[in-house]
Amino acid sequence: MIVSNQSALIPEIPTIDISEARWAVEYLSLMIEKLDPESPVTLILRQTRRELVSLAQSVSATVIGPIRIAA
Repeated sequence: MIVSNQSALIPEIPTIDISEARWAVEYLSLMIEKLDPESPVTLILRQTRRELVSLAQSVSATVIGPIRIAA
């Protein structure tokens, strides 16, 4: 097979916009409030929230990897 459009072979890099990151931070905060502060799940959710906060503060918020958050 001959591919005439070489860009079709390069996958798109997934991005998350700032409004998605802020929305996710809000809902992570709500979930964290409901959990035991010492739980491993809380630890993971806090780390995820920190990562999203740092993305929301960045002007060029780009996520490398297949991350998507759905309601």
